[in-house]
Amino acid sequence: MMNPTRFCGALFLFFFSAIAAVWAGQSKPSAPAGQPVNLFKEVLDHKGQIQWKAAPPPGIPADVCLLFKVCEDKGAPKLATLPRATEAGQPVGRGLFLSGTKDPKNPDAVILERQTVSEMYFFLVSPDGSLQKAAYLQQGNTSWLPIATSLAKPVFEKDRSDWHDWVMKLGAGGK
Repeated sequence: MMNPTRFCGALFLFFFSAIAAVWAGQSKPSAPAGQPVNLFKEVLDHKGQIQWKAAPPPGIPADVCLLFKVCEDKGAPKLATLPRATEAGQPVGRGLFLSGTKDPKNPDAVILERQTVSEMYFFLVSPDGSLQKAAYLQQGNTSWLPIATSLAKPVFEKDRSDWHDWVMKLGAGGK
């Protein structure tokens, strides 16, 4: 059981990270005005150009797989990574997973991972490109927390923008 002081500290770090992500995300638009970013579609359209690799353990943690209803095909999720970045003075690692589902209408799932020294997020991208579900873990804990998409959205949008830019460069290089 988490004590109140530790919980307040985790909550403070979460909100500080969200505010920092919003501030950092205001520096550049992710797509021309009027054109929404659909990262789900972009990833599936370019999946043959993405250099996928096997995810190192644990890949997508079992609790996150259950929460998102992914990791449900016979193959392991595929992973692509962005180079490590520094945001607000701390290193940030980001991964893009392509996983299977049992949904015949959407057999593929696009999942973003974000990891810092203090926290970790997984974001399930919906087929329309928006944030469908989010999971959060404070480093040192073992329980993944589903969090409201409204709380996770600022962090998700920053990462979605970075992944959109990366995928679009693949498309430009492949033509």
